[in-house]
Amino acid sequence: MKKIVFLLGLLMLVGVFGVSAQDASTTETPYTCPNQGGTLITAIADNPVSLNGIYANDGISGSVLSYLFNPLTLGGENWGTNITGDLAESWSVSDDGLTWTFNLHHGVKFSDGKELTAADVVYTFNTIETSAEDIAPFRPRFYQGDKAIAFEAKDDYTVVAHLTEPNASFFTDISVPIIPDKALEGQDLRTGEFNRKPVGTGPFKVADWVTGESITLEANENYFKGRPCIDKIIFRIIPDLQAQVNALLTGELDFLLNVPGASVEQFKTNTDFTLDIAEYDSLFGVFFNNNRDQFKDKRIRQALMIAIDRKALVDTVRQGYGAVHNSHFDKAVPFYSDDKQGGYDYDPKRAGEILDEVGIKDVDGDGIRDLDNKPWVIHLLSFQEGFRDYFSVSTVVQAYWKDIGIDVELETRDLSTLITQLYQERKLDKPFDVMVSGWSQIGPEPNSYANFYITTPELGPNLENYDNSEVNELFAKARTLTNNDERMKMYEQIEKILWDELPTIPLYRNQNPVVISKRFNIEDATLDLSMGSGFQNPERISQAS
Repeated sequence: MKKIVFLLGLLMLVGVFGVSAQDASTTETPYTCPNQGGTLITAIADNPVSLNGIYANDGISGSVLSYLFNPLTLGGENWGTNITGDLAESWSVSDDGLTWTFNLHHGVKFSDGKELTAADVVYTFNTIETSAEDIAPFRPRFYQGDKAIAFEAKDDYTVVAHLTEPNASFFTDISVPIIPDKALEGQDLRTGEFNRKPVGTGPFKVADWVTGESITLEANENYFKGRPCIDKIIFRIIPDLQAQVNALLTGELDFLLNVPGASVEQFKTNTDFTLDIAEYDSLFGVFFNNNRDQFKDKRIRQALMIAIDRKALVDTVRQGYGAVHNSHFDKAVPFYSDDKQGGYDYDPKRAGEILDEVGIKDVDGDGIRDLDNKPWVIHLLSFQEGFRDYFSVSTVVQAYWKDIGIDVELETRDLSTLITQLYQERKLDKPFDVMVSGWSQIGPEPNSYANFYITTPELGPNLENYDNSEVNELFAKARTLTNNDERMKMYEQIEKILWDELPTIPLYRNQNPVVISKRFNIEDATLDLSMGSGFQNPERISQAS
Protein backbone atom coordinates (compact mmCIF):
# COMPACT_ATOMS: atom_id res chain seq x y z
CA MET A 1 0.00 0.00 0.00
CA LYS A 2 1.25 3.49 -0.80
CA LYS A 3 0.16 6.57 1.09
CA ILE A 4 -1.75 9.30 -0.71
CA VAL A 5 -0.08 12.67 -0.25
CA PHE A 6 -1.50 14.64 2.69
CA LEU A 7 -1.18 18.34 1.89
CA LEU A 8 -3.55 20.94 3.28
CA GLY A 9 -3.27 23.14 0.21
CA LEU A 10 -3.51 20.33 -2.35
CA LEU A 11 -6.08 21.27 -4.96
CA MET A 12 -6.49 17.94 -6.68
CA LEU A 13 -5.90 14.51 -5.12
CA VAL A 14 -5.48 12.79 -8.46
CA GLY A 15 -2.67 11.42 -10.56
CA VAL A 16 -0.77 10.33 -7.47
CA PHE A 17 -1.08 6.56 -7.50
CA GLY A 18 2.51 5.46 -7.14
CA VAL A 19 3.77 8.63 -5.43
CA SER A 20 6.11 7.87 -2.56
CA ALA A 21 4.48 7.54 0.84
CA GLN A 22 4.01 10.46 3.19
CA ASP A 23 2.64 10.20 6.70
CA ALA A 24 -0.80 11.77 6.83
CA SER A 25 -0.79 12.05 10.59
CA THR A 26 -0.17 15.53 11.92
CA THR A 27 -0.42 16.85 15.44
CA GLU A 28 -1.84 20.34 15.75
CA THR A 29 -1.09 22.51 18.74
CA PRO A 30 -4.34 22.67 20.74
CA TYR A 31 -6.15 25.96 20.14
CA THR A 32 -6.70 28.21 23.14
CA CYS A 33 -9.78 30.43 22.97
CA PRO A 34 -8.95 34.11 23.62
CA ASN A 35 -12.38 34.41 25.25
CA GLN A 36 -14.92 31.80 26.29
CA GLY A 37 -18.70 32.20 26.18
CA GLY A 38 -21.30 34.31 24.41
CA THR A 39 -23.99 33.82 21.79
CA LEU A 40 -23.60 34.64 18.08
CA ILE A 41 -26.85 35.44 16.27
CA THR A 42 -27.22 35.27 12.49
CA ALA A 43 -30.09 34.77 10.04
CA ILE A 44 -31.35 32.34 7.42
CA ALA A 45 -34.20 32.99 5.00
CA ASP A 46 -36.31 29.87 5.60
CA ASN A 47 -36.58 26.71 7.64
CA PRO A 48 -34.05 24.07 6.63
CA VAL A 49 -35.47 21.15 4.70
CA SER A 50 -33.77 18.93 7.27
CA LEU A 51 -30.78 18.82 9.60
CA ASN A 52 -29.93 15.26 8.61
CA GLY A 53 -26.54 15.63 6.95
CA ILE A 54 -27.07 12.91 4.35
CA TYR A 55 -30.66 13.82 3.51
CA ALA A 56 -30.64 17.59 2.97
CA ASN A 57 -28.18 19.41 0.77
CA ASP A 58 -29.86 22.74 0.03
CA GLY A 59 -28.11 26.00 0.89
CA ILE A 60 -30.17 26.80 3.97
CA SER A 61 -29.96 23.32 5.49
CA GLY A 62 -26.24 23.14 4.70
CA SER A 63 -25.48 26.42 6.43
CA VAL A 64 -26.77 24.96 9.70
CA LEU A 65 -25.88 21.27 9.52
CA SER A 66 -22.26 22.05 8.64
CA TYR A 67 -21.87 23.12 12.29
CA LEU A 68 -23.25 19.75 13.42
CA PHE A 69 -21.28 17.18 11.41
CA ASN A 70 -17.86 16.29 10.05
CA PRO A 71 -17.09 14.31 6.90
CA LEU A 72 -14.46 11.63 6.61
CA THR A 73 -12.64 13.73 4.01
CA LEU A 74 -12.60 17.40 3.02
CA GLY A 75 -12.68 18.93 -0.45
CA GLY A 76 -16.03 17.63 -1.61
CA GLU A 77 -19.38 19.39 -1.85
CA ASN A 78 -19.91 21.82 1.08
CA TRP A 79 -16.53 20.95 2.57
CA GLY A 80 -14.04 23.39 1.11
CA THR A 81 -11.40 23.40 -1.59
CA ASN A 82 -8.57 21.92 0.50
CA ILE A 83 -8.49 18.20 -0.26
CA THR A 84 -7.41 16.60 2.99
CA GLY A 85 -8.70 14.50 5.86
CA ASP A 86 -11.17 15.44 8.58
CA LEU A 87 -12.41 12.44 10.56
CA ALA A 88 -9.79 10.49 8.63
CA GLU A 89 -6.36 10.96 10.20
CA SER A 90 -4.55 9.14 7.39
CA TRP A 91 -5.33 6.98 4.39
CA SER A 92 -3.70 4.85 1.72
CA VAL A 93 -4.52 3.38 -1.66
CA SER A 94 -3.36 0.16 -3.28
CA ASP A 95 -1.11 0.25 -6.33
CA ASP A 96 -4.01 -0.76 -8.59
CA GLY A 97 -6.24 1.99 -7.16
CA LEU A 98 -8.97 -0.48 -6.12
CA THR A 99 -8.54 -0.59 -2.35
CA TRP A 100 -8.67 2.51 -0.19
CA THR A 101 -7.96 2.38 3.54
CA PHE A 102 -8.92 5.19 5.92
CA ASN A 103 -7.63 5.43 9.48
CA LEU A 104 -9.89 7.38 11.83
CA HIS A 105 -8.81 9.80 14.51
CA HIS A 106 -9.07 8.09 17.89
CA GLY A 107 -11.25 9.58 20.58
CA VAL A 108 -13.70 11.44 18.32
CA LYS A 109 -17.08 11.60 20.03
CA PHE A 110 -20.57 12.32 18.84
CA SER A 111 -22.51 15.04 20.62
CA ASP A 112 -24.25 12.37 22.73
CA GLY A 113 -20.87 11.21 24.08
CA LYS A 114 -20.54 7.99 22.06
CA GLU A 115 -17.22 7.39 20.31
CA LEU A 116 -17.03 7.47 16.53
CA THR A 117 -15.99 4.14 15.01
CA ALA A 118 -15.61 2.68 11.55
CA ALA A 119 -19.11 1.18 11.90
CA ASP A 120 -20.57 4.71 11.81
CA VAL A 121 -18.77 5.53 8.57
CA VAL A 122 -19.83 2.28 6.91
CA TYR A 123 -23.44 2.77 8.06
CA THR A 124 -23.49 6.31 6.63
CA PHE A 125 -22.21 5.22 3.22
CA ASN A 126 -24.41 2.12 3.07
CA THR A 127 -27.49 4.18 3.91
CA ILE A 128 -26.75 6.54 1.04
CA GLU A 129 -26.36 3.54 -1.29
CA THR A 130 -29.39 1.51 -0.22
CA SER A 131 -32.05 3.85 1.14
CA ALA A 132 -35.45 3.68 -0.52
CA GLU A 133 -35.27 7.47 -0.68
CA ASP A 134 -32.78 9.07 -3.07
CA ILE A 135 -31.37 11.16 -0.26
CA ALA A 136 -29.40 14.28 -1.08
CA PRO A 137 -27.50 14.20 -4.41
CA PHE A 138 -24.79 11.92 -3.12
CA ARG A 139 -25.83 8.45 -4.28
CA PRO A 140 -24.26 8.55 -7.79
CA ARG A 141 -20.86 9.12 -6.22
CA PHE A 142 -21.07 5.86 -4.30
CA TYR A 143 -21.77 3.71 -7.36
CA GLN A 144 -19.61 2.35 -10.16
CA GLY A 145 -21.99 1.48 -12.95
CA ASP A 146 -24.88 -0.38 -11.33
CA LYS A 147 -22.82 -1.59 -8.38
CA ALA A 148 -22.53 0.12 -5.03
CA ILE A 149 -18.99 0.54 -3.72
CA ALA A 150 -18.32 -1.96 -0.93
CA PHE A 151 -17.21 -0.58 2.45
CA GLU A 152 -16.10 -2.57 5.45
CA ALA A 153 -15.08 -1.80 9.03
CA LYS A 154 -11.79 -3.64 9.32
CA ASP A 155 -11.62 -2.68 13.00
CA ASP A 156 -12.99 0.16 15.13
CA TYR A 157 -10.73 2.74 13.53
CA THR A 158 -10.17 1.45 9.99
CA VAL A 159 -12.53 1.75 7.02
CA VAL A 160 -11.72 -0.11 3.81
CA ALA A 161 -13.38 0.64 0.45
CA HIS A 162 -13.31 -1.90 -2.38
CA LEU A 163 -13.70 -0.43 -5.86
CA THR A 164 -14.26 -2.31 -9.11
CA GLU A 165 -12.14 0.13 -11.12
CA PRO A 166 -9.83 3.04 -10.25
CA ASN A 167 -11.64 6.25 -9.35
CA ALA A 168 -9.45 9.34 -9.10
CA SER A 169 -12.31 11.39 -7.63
CA PHE A 170 -13.17 8.88 -4.91
CA PHE A 171 -11.57 10.88 -2.09
CA THR A 172 -13.87 13.86 -2.63
CA ASP A 173 -16.88 11.78 -3.70
CA ILE A 174 -17.18 10.46 -0.15
CA SER A 175 -16.93 13.90 1.48
CA VAL A 176 -20.32 13.69 3.18
CA PRO A 177 -21.41 14.17 6.82
CA ILE A 178 -21.00 11.07 8.97
CA ILE A 179 -23.99 10.01 11.10
CA PRO A 180 -24.08 7.44 13.92
CA ASP A 181 -24.55 3.75 13.25
CA LYS A 182 -28.26 2.80 13.05
CA ALA A 183 -29.27 6.43 13.65
CA LEU A 184 -32.05 6.28 11.05
CA GLU A 185 -33.41 2.80 11.71
CA GLY A 186 -37.18 2.81 12.15
CA GLN A 187 -37.46 6.44 11.05
CA ASP A 188 -39.01 8.04 8.00
CA LEU A 189 -36.06 9.72 6.30
CA ARG A 190 -38.15 12.76 5.42
CA THR A 191 -39.90 13.30 8.74
CA GLY A 192 -38.01 11.32 11.40
CA GLU A 193 -36.77 12.80 14.67
CA PHE A 194 -33.14 12.72 13.49
CA ASN A 195 -34.02 15.36 10.86
CA ARG A 196 -34.82 17.91 13.57
CA LYS A 197 -32.42 16.95 16.34
CA PRO A 198 -29.50 15.06 14.84
CA VAL A 199 -26.43 13.66 16.53
CA GLY A 200 -23.11 14.54 14.91
CA THR A 201 -19.44 14.97 15.62
CA GLY A 202 -19.39 18.70 14.81
CA PRO A 203 -18.55 21.65 17.06
CA PHE A 204 -22.19 22.35 17.90
CA LYS A 205 -25.40 20.43 18.55
CA VAL A 206 -29.08 21.33 18.21
CA ALA A 207 -30.61 22.71 21.36
CA ASP A 208 -33.92 23.96 19.92
CA TRP A 209 -35.73 24.45 16.62
CA VAL A 210 -38.86 26.61 16.63
CA THR A 211 -40.30 26.29 13.14
CA GLY A 212 -40.50 29.62 11.38
CA GLU A 213 -38.65 31.43 14.17
CA SER A 214 -35.19 30.18 15.03
CA ILE A 215 -32.72 27.33 15.44
CA THR A 216 -30.43 27.36 18.45
CA LEU A 217 -27.17 25.45 18.53
CA GLU A 218 -25.07 24.96 21.63
CA ALA A 219 -21.41 24.06 22.00
CA ASN A 220 -20.49 20.40 21.75
CA GLU A 221 -18.34 19.86 24.82
CA ASN A 222 -16.97 16.67 23.22
CA TYR A 223 -15.75 18.25 19.97
CA PHE A 224 -12.50 16.54 19.00
CA LYS A 225 -10.85 19.75 17.77
CA GLY A 226 -11.58 21.53 21.03
CA ARG A 227 -14.65 22.93 22.76
CA PRO A 228 -16.02 25.94 20.77
CA CYS A 229 -15.16 29.36 22.11
CA ILE A 230 -18.75 30.60 22.05
CA ASP A 231 -21.59 28.87 23.88
CA LYS A 232 -24.38 29.23 21.33
CA ILE A 233 -25.20 30.11 17.75
CA ILE A 234 -28.75 31.22 16.96
CA PHE A 235 -30.11 31.20 13.41
CA ARG A 236 -33.12 33.51 13.25
CA ILE A 237 -35.47 32.75 10.35
CA ILE A 238 -36.01 36.06 8.53
CA PRO A 239 -37.23 35.68 4.91
CA ASP A 240 -36.82 39.34 3.94
CA LEU A 241 -33.23 40.34 3.19
CA GLN A 242 -33.74 44.00 4.09
CA ALA A 243 -35.23 42.92 7.39
CA GLN A 244 -32.04 40.92 8.00
CA VAL A 245 -29.95 44.03 7.35
CA ASN A 246 -32.12 46.13 9.65
CA ALA A 247 -31.76 43.52 12.40
CA LEU A 248 -27.98 43.62 11.96
CA LEU A 249 -27.94 47.41 12.27
CA THR A 250 -30.07 47.38 15.42
CA GLY A 251 -27.96 44.73 17.12
CA GLU A 252 -30.54 41.93 16.88
CA LEU A 253 -28.10 40.05 14.64
CA ASP A 254 -24.33 39.88 14.90
CA PHE A 255 -23.39 38.47 11.56
CA LEU A 256 -24.51 37.99 7.93
CA LEU A 257 -22.64 35.99 5.30
CA ASN A 258 -24.25 37.80 2.37
CA VAL A 259 -25.42 41.38 2.83
CA PRO A 260 -27.37 42.70 -0.20
CA GLY A 261 -25.18 44.91 -2.34
CA ALA A 262 -27.51 47.89 -1.99
CA SER A 263 -26.88 47.86 1.78
CA VAL A 264 -23.10 47.57 1.69
CA GLU A 265 -22.33 51.31 1.74
CA GLN A 266 -23.82 51.82 5.19
CA PHE A 267 -21.37 49.28 6.63
CA LYS A 268 -18.22 50.64 4.98
CA THR A 269 -17.87 53.50 7.44
CA ASN A 270 -19.76 52.00 10.39
CA THR A 271 -17.21 51.43 13.13
CA ASP A 272 -19.42 48.84 14.83
CA PHE A 273 -18.89 46.32 12.02
CA THR A 274 -16.22 44.64 9.94
CA LEU A 275 -16.90 44.26 6.21
CA ASP A 276 -15.19 41.71 3.97
CA ILE A 277 -15.90 40.96 0.30
CA ALA A 278 -15.41 37.20 -0.09
CA GLU A 279 -15.32 35.02 -3.20
CA TYR A 280 -18.09 32.43 -3.19
CA ASP A 281 -17.60 29.11 -4.98
CA SER A 282 -20.95 29.20 -6.76
CA LEU A 283 -22.86 29.17 -10.03
CA PHE A 284 -26.31 30.65 -10.55
CA GLY A 285 -28.24 30.20 -13.76
CA VAL A 286 -31.29 29.21 -15.75
CA PHE A 287 -32.13 25.49 -15.83
CA PHE A 288 -34.08 24.09 -18.77
CA ASN A 289 -36.27 21.02 -18.59
CA ASN A 290 -34.60 19.52 -21.65
CA ASN A 291 -37.35 16.92 -21.96
CA ARG A 292 -39.80 19.64 -23.01
CA ASP A 293 -40.24 19.75 -26.80
CA GLN A 294 -39.90 23.53 -26.84
CA PHE A 295 -36.29 23.32 -25.59
CA LYS A 296 -34.93 20.26 -27.41
CA ASP A 297 -33.33 22.36 -30.18
CA LYS A 298 -30.10 23.79 -28.76
CA ARG A 299 -30.49 26.88 -30.97
CA ILE A 300 -33.50 27.88 -28.90
CA ARG A 301 -31.49 27.61 -25.69
CA GLN A 302 -28.65 29.57 -27.27
CA ALA A 303 -31.04 32.33 -28.37
CA LEU A 304 -32.47 32.57 -24.87
CA MET A 305 -28.95 32.95 -23.49
CA ILE A 306 -27.84 35.79 -25.73
CA ALA A 307 -31.13 37.54 -25.00
CA ILE A 308 -29.87 38.10 -21.43
CA ASP A 309 -27.35 40.82 -20.59
CA ARG A 310 -25.55 38.87 -17.88
CA LYS A 311 -23.27 41.73 -16.79
CA ALA A 312 -26.24 44.06 -16.41
CA LEU A 313 -28.06 41.34 -14.48
CA VAL A 314 -25.17 41.10 -12.00
CA ASP A 315 -25.17 44.89 -11.64
CA THR A 316 -28.94 44.96 -11.14
CA VAL A 317 -29.45 41.99 -8.85
CA ARG A 318 -26.11 41.91 -7.04
CA GLN A 319 -25.19 45.60 -7.34
CA GLY A 320 -21.97 44.39 -8.96
CA TYR A 321 -21.04 41.89 -6.22
CA GLY A 322 -20.59 38.98 -8.59
CA ALA A 323 -18.96 38.00 -11.86
CA VAL A 324 -20.31 36.71 -15.17
CA HIS A 325 -19.60 32.98 -15.29
CA ASN A 326 -18.51 31.24 -18.50
CA SER A 327 -18.65 27.54 -17.71
CA HIS A 328 -20.93 24.87 -16.31
CA PHE A 329 -18.23 24.17 -13.70
CA ASP A 330 -17.53 26.43 -10.74
CA LYS A 331 -14.42 28.59 -10.58
CA ALA A 332 -12.84 26.19 -8.06
CA VAL A 333 -12.06 23.55 -10.71
CA PRO A 334 -8.45 23.80 -11.97
CA PHE A 335 -9.26 24.49 -15.62
CA TYR A 336 -11.81 27.28 -15.16
CA SER A 337 -11.06 30.60 -16.84
CA ASP A 338 -13.38 33.57 -17.21
CA ASP A 339 -12.31 34.25 -20.78
CA LYS A 340 -11.95 30.68 -22.11
CA GLN A 341 -15.53 30.20 -23.27
CA GLY A 342 -17.39 32.83 -25.28
CA GLY A 343 -19.84 33.42 -28.07
CA TYR A 344 -22.91 34.35 -26.07
CA ASP A 345 -22.57 38.11 -25.66
CA TYR A 346 -25.80 40.02 -25.20
CA ASP A 347 -27.44 40.45 -28.61
CA PRO A 348 -31.26 40.56 -28.51
CA LYS A 349 -31.47 41.23 -32.26
CA ARG A 350 -29.52 38.06 -33.04
CA ALA A 351 -31.57 36.14 -30.46
CA GLY A 352 -34.71 37.10 -32.32
CA GLU A 353 -33.18 36.11 -35.65
CA ILE A 354 -32.27 32.66 -34.31
CA LEU A 355 -35.82 32.11 -33.05
CA ASP A 356 -37.10 33.20 -36.48
CA GLU A 357 -34.78 30.66 -38.11
CA VAL A 358 -36.23 27.80 -36.03
CA GLY A 359 -39.77 28.91 -36.82
CA ILE A 360 -40.75 30.61 -33.57
CA LYS A 361 -42.17 33.84 -35.00
CA ASP A 362 -44.94 36.29 -34.25
CA VAL A 363 -47.31 35.10 -36.97
CA ASP A 364 -50.40 37.06 -35.92
CA GLY A 365 -48.83 40.41 -35.08
CA ASP A 366 -49.78 40.47 -31.40
CA GLY A 367 -46.20 40.95 -30.24
CA ILE A 368 -45.86 37.39 -28.91
CA ARG A 369 -43.94 34.73 -30.77
CA ASP A 370 -45.91 31.65 -31.74
CA LEU A 371 -44.94 27.99 -31.38
CA ASP A 372 -47.13 25.40 -33.11
CA ASN A 373 -49.57 28.19 -34.01
CA LYS A 374 -50.05 29.18 -30.36
CA PRO A 375 -48.51 32.02 -28.36
CA TRP A 376 -45.20 30.77 -26.93
CA VAL A 377 -45.53 30.76 -23.17
CA ILE A 378 -42.56 29.89 -20.99
CA HIS A 379 -43.36 29.05 -17.37
CA LEU A 380 -40.42 30.34 -15.36
CA LEU A 381 -40.10 28.80 -11.90
CA SER A 382 -38.28 30.32 -8.95
CA PHE A 383 -37.85 29.96 -5.23
CA GLN A 384 -39.91 32.33 -3.13
CA GLU A 385 -38.39 35.70 -2.25
CA GLY A 386 -35.69 35.70 0.40
CA PHE A 387 -33.69 32.62 -0.59
CA ARG A 388 -30.53 33.93 -2.15
CA ASP A 389 -31.35 36.17 -5.14
CA TYR A 390 -33.33 33.66 -7.17
CA PHE A 391 -36.58 35.62 -7.33
CA SER A 392 -34.83 38.85 -8.31
CA VAL A 393 -32.89 37.04 -11.03
CA SER A 394 -36.14 35.53 -12.31
CA THR A 395 -37.80 38.91 -12.73
CA VAL A 396 -34.81 40.21 -14.71
CA VAL A 397 -34.71 37.10 -16.95
CA GLN A 398 -38.48 37.42 -17.46
CA ALA A 399 -38.04 41.02 -18.65
CA TYR A 400 -35.23 40.16 -21.09
CA TRP A 401 -37.21 37.33 -22.65
CA LYS A 402 -40.33 39.43 -22.93
CA ASP A 403 -38.25 41.96 -24.85
CA ILE A 404 -37.75 39.42 -27.65
CA GLY A 405 -41.44 38.52 -27.85
CA ILE A 406 -41.90 35.67 -25.38
CA ASP A 407 -44.80 35.42 -22.95
CA VAL A 408 -43.08 34.52 -19.66
CA GLU A 409 -45.18 33.53 -16.67
CA LEU A 410 -43.32 33.61 -13.34
CA GLU A 411 -44.21 31.13 -10.60
CA THR A 412 -42.65 30.68 -7.16
CA ARG A 413 -42.61 27.67 -4.83
CA ASP A 414 -41.22 27.31 -1.35
CA LEU A 415 -37.83 25.73 -0.74
CA SER A 416 -39.11 22.45 0.69
CA THR A 417 -41.51 21.88 -2.21
CA LEU A 418 -38.86 22.51 -4.85
CA ILE A 419 -36.33 20.28 -3.15
CA THR A 420 -38.87 17.44 -2.94
CA GLN A 421 -40.26 17.84 -6.46
CA LEU A 422 -37.10 18.51 -8.41
CA TYR A 423 -33.96 17.59 -6.53
CA GLN A 424 -34.91 14.39 -4.73
CA GLU A 425 -36.81 12.60 -7.48
CA ARG A 426 -34.86 11.44 -10.50
CA LYS A 427 -37.63 11.14 -13.08
CA LEU A 428 -38.40 12.60 -16.51
CA ASP A 429 -41.81 13.96 -15.61
CA LYS A 430 -40.67 17.05 -13.74
CA PRO A 431 -43.14 19.85 -12.96
CA PHE A 432 -41.32 22.78 -14.58
CA ASP A 433 -40.37 24.32 -17.93
CA VAL A 434 -37.50 26.55 -16.88
CA MET A 435 -36.15 27.31 -13.41
CA VAL A 436 -33.78 29.86 -11.93
CA SER A 437 -31.55 28.06 -9.46
CA GLY A 438 -27.93 27.37 -8.74
CA TRP A 439 -25.44 25.62 -6.54
CA SER A 440 -22.46 26.45 -4.42
CA GLN A 441 -19.53 24.90 -2.58
CA ILE A 442 -19.19 21.95 -4.98
CA GLY A 443 -15.42 22.02 -4.64
CA PRO A 444 -12.44 21.57 -6.97
CA GLU A 445 -13.13 18.01 -8.15
CA PRO A 446 -14.77 18.14 -11.63
CA ASN A 447 -16.41 14.75 -11.20
CA SER A 448 -18.56 16.26 -8.45
CA TYR A 449 -20.54 17.96 -11.22
CA ALA A 450 -21.46 14.68 -12.89
CA ASN A 451 -24.67 14.46 -10.90
CA PHE A 452 -25.97 17.57 -12.68
CA TYR A 453 -25.26 16.36 -16.21
CA ILE A 454 -25.20 12.57 -16.47
CA THR A 455 -28.12 10.22 -17.02
CA THR A 456 -27.69 6.49 -16.45
CA PRO A 457 -30.12 3.56 -16.45
CA GLU A 458 -29.28 2.87 -12.81
CA LEU A 459 -29.71 6.41 -11.52
CA GLY A 460 -32.21 7.88 -13.95
CA PRO A 461 -32.31 11.44 -15.30
CA ASN A 462 -30.66 14.48 -13.76
CA LEU A 463 -32.35 17.69 -12.62
CA GLU A 464 -32.60 19.26 -16.07
CA ASN A 465 -33.37 16.01 -17.94
CA TYR A 466 -30.21 16.41 -20.00
CA ASP A 467 -29.00 13.22 -21.65
CA ASN A 468 -25.95 13.27 -23.91
CA SER A 469 -24.29 9.88 -24.39
CA GLU A 470 -20.88 11.46 -25.07
CA VAL A 471 -21.05 13.47 -21.85
CA ASN A 472 -22.13 10.36 -19.92
CA GLU A 473 -19.20 8.39 -21.33
CA LEU A 474 -16.64 11.15 -20.76
CA PHE A 475 -17.62 11.57 -17.11
CA ALA A 476 -17.44 7.78 -16.63
CA LYS A 477 -14.05 7.57 -18.32
CA ALA A 478 -12.49 10.62 -16.66
CA ARG A 479 -13.00 9.34 -13.14
CA THR A 480 -10.98 6.20 -13.95
CA LEU A 481 -7.89 8.07 -15.16
CA THR A 482 -5.02 8.51 -12.75
CA ASN A 483 -3.08 10.98 -14.87
CA ASN A 484 -4.18 14.43 -13.76
CA ASP A 485 -3.45 16.20 -17.06
CA GLU A 486 -5.40 13.62 -19.04
CA ARG A 487 -8.32 13.84 -16.62
CA MET A 488 -8.53 17.63 -16.83
CA LYS A 489 -8.41 17.55 -20.63
CA MET A 490 -11.36 15.16 -20.62
CA TYR A 491 -13.35 17.41 -18.31
CA GLU A 492 -12.54 20.32 -20.59
CA GLN A 493 -14.10 18.30 -23.44
CA ILE A 494 -17.23 18.03 -21.32
CA GLU A 495 -17.08 21.75 -20.58
CA LYS A 496 -16.94 22.52 -24.32
CA ILE A 497 -19.91 20.27 -25.12
CA LEU A 498 -22.02 21.75 -22.34
CA TRP A 499 -21.12 25.26 -23.45
CA ASP A 500 -22.34 24.46 -26.95
CA GLU A 501 -25.52 22.65 -25.92
CA LEU A 502 -26.48 24.81 -22.92
CA PRO A 503 -28.61 22.40 -20.89
CA THR A 504 -28.48 25.30 -18.45
CA ILE A 505 -27.55 28.95 -18.90
CA PRO A 506 -24.67 29.90 -16.59
CA LEU A 507 -25.24 33.46 -15.40
CA TYR A 508 -22.89 34.49 -12.60
CA ARG A 509 -21.13 33.61 -9.36
CA ASN A 510 -21.33 35.57 -6.15
CA GLN A 511 -18.89 37.78 -4.36
CA ASN A 512 -20.40 38.02 -0.89
CA PRO A 513 -20.28 41.12 1.30
CA VAL A 514 -19.75 39.56 4.74
CA VAL A 515 -20.53 41.74 7.75
CA ILE A 516 -19.87 40.91 11.41
CA SER A 517 -20.22 42.92 14.57
CA LYS A 518 -16.90 43.94 16.10
CA ARG A 519 -18.14 42.31 19.28
CA PHE A 520 -16.95 39.06 17.70
CA ASN A 521 -13.65 37.88 16.27
CA ILE A 522 -13.62 35.51 13.26
CA GLU A 523 -9.96 35.87 12.28
CA ASP A 524 -8.85 32.58 13.83
CA ALA A 525 -11.97 30.82 12.49
CA THR A 526 -10.77 31.70 8.93
CA LEU A 527 -13.58 32.92 6.72
CA ASP A 528 -13.96 30.46 3.82
CA LEU A 529 -17.18 30.49 1.80
CA SER A 530 -16.33 27.17 0.17
CA MET A 531 -17.31 25.59 3.51
CA GLY A 532 -20.98 25.14 4.37
CA SER A 533 -20.60 27.04 7.63
CA GLY A 534 -18.54 29.77 5.99
CA PHE A 535 -15.52 28.98 8.18
CA GLN A 536 -12.64 26.53 8.18
CA ASN A 537 -12.76 26.36 11.99
CA PRO A 538 -16.14 27.59 13.25
CA GLU A 539 -15.25 26.46 16.76
CA ARG A 540 -12.76 29.35 16.87
CA ILE A 541 -15.35 32.13 16.51
CA SER A 542 -15.03 34.09 19.72
CA GLN A 543 -16.17 37.22 21.51
CA ALA A 544 -13.82 40.12 21.00
CA SER A 545 -11.68 41.23 23.91
